[in-house]
This record gives sequence, C-alpha cells and structure tokens, in this order.
Amino acid sequence: MSIKSNKRVGRPVGTVDLDMNSVYQASLNVFADKGFDATTMTEIALAAGITRSSINYHFGNKMELWKKTIDYLTQRFIKDFELTKKLNTDLDDISFMKVIIRQMVNFWAIEEGFCRLALKEMDQKNERSDYFIEHMMYPLVNLTKDVFGRLRKQGEIKKFDKQHQLSIILGMISYLFANRYMFEKLHGVDVLDQSIIDQHTDAVIDIFFNGIRL
Repeated sequence: MSIKSNKRVGRPVGTVDLDMNSVYQASLNVFADKGFDATTMTEIALAAGITRSSINYHFGNKMELWKKTIDYLTQRFIKDFELTKKLNTDLDDISFMKVIIRQMVNFWAIEEGFCRLALKEMDQKNERSDYFIEHMMYPLVNLTKDVFGRLRKQGEIKKFDKQHQLSIILGMISYLFANRYMFEKLHGVDVLDQSIIDQHTDAVIDIFFNGIRL
C-alpha cells in the first residue's frame, strides 16, 4: 500500500487543531493493511498527514492508538444505531431489525478496513483480541439483545443458540467486504458500489429472516 500525505509535516499538532477522525481512519487503514506488528507509528502519522511527534503526544504508543481506533469505530456505530432507533420508533421488531441490518451492511462497506482488521485479530488470543471483543463486540451485540430476545419469546424466530445466530448474520454481512479483491476477480464487481451494497443487503435480510422465521 502506498501511503500518501496531503499535509505538511511540521511541529506537533495540538488537540484543537488535530482532526482525530482523520487520525483514526488512517490508523484503521494502515492496521488493516499491514497488521499490528508490521505497522509503525511513523506510517500512521504519514497516512494522517501529521508528525510522528503529534501521534506520540496524543497516544503515547501503538497499542493505545489501536485501542482508541476500536473505540472510535464502536462509538460511531452506536451513535448511528441510536439515531436509527430514534427515527424508527413506530416499527415492529422484525421491521426494525431489517433497518438495523441495512445500517450494519453499510457500516461494514464504508469501513471495509474494519473487516480486514477484525480478521487479522480474531484468530488468536491476545490483548488486542480481548480488547476488541470486550470494547466492540459486547457493546454492539447488546444493542439488539432485547429485540432478539422478544422475537424468540414471541415465537417469531427460531431459537438458535446465540453464537450461531451471531455467526450467521455477521458472516453474511462481512464476508463480501472482507474479501473484496476475490469478488472483484471472480465476478468483476466493485463490492463498494452502492448498487452492490444494496443488493447484498437485500440478500442478507431475505436469507436471514426467511431462514430463521417460524
């Protein structure tokens, strides 16, 4: 991956001047491309268009920046979820979950680096995978726990074990974006094209709900 910077490298940037969203996006993309061990703080600083001293000043070390990047993604999704929930209070639970799945698919598409980052971290037990599970997966799963609980209790959906339910829905949502190049080679499509994202969303909703509805 060629890392380019559009900003002039100079003195450390203060909190007021620093665009933290840009830093986290740069961090996400570099970590996703290279993996944690191969990534350097200098590469992230270059990708973000700031100085290495600014990165050090705000985060101290690579692990802290990695954790803050995960927190950034988690809070972004939760913020979008809460807005979606607020704007769809009149929907029944099934309809609401379909809306949430659309949000999830688009989030995974927009943050396709997140899929690659997750794949790099979730196949081993270490400090990063534990942090990822505790600070991202637990909070995100808890967002829809009550909805799925009501649907099971009401007999609307099959009572799959929760781990199977989670693996089915996350697998269907993320696989396309985590393997972007493969689908481009196999089918000649850009999986980040909005029409493909919408088609994928429709397929996930149809397969998931028609497969688990009683």
